[in-house]
Amino acid sequence: MVMNLQDIIAELDNIIEQASSDDEIGKESILEALTDVVRDAKGDELDFSVEDEDHFGSFEETDFSSLADLDN
Repeated sequence: MVMNLQDIIAELDNIIEQASSDDEIGKESILEALTDVVRDAKGDELDFSVEDEDHFGSFEETDFSSLADLDN
């Protein structure tokens, strides 16, 4: 999602408002929020999509019940 100018301004206003009203918000949190806005504005999104859905299905079907029988 590439942000338009209005979205960017709204996000920056939100960051300013939150940082101004909460003394516990630190520099790192503000920088992280600003970095997120810049990435979104540039369209640099992280891609967490999974191409091989069947691979993860095999983990759900694994039977670990025999491990419960092991003596510690």
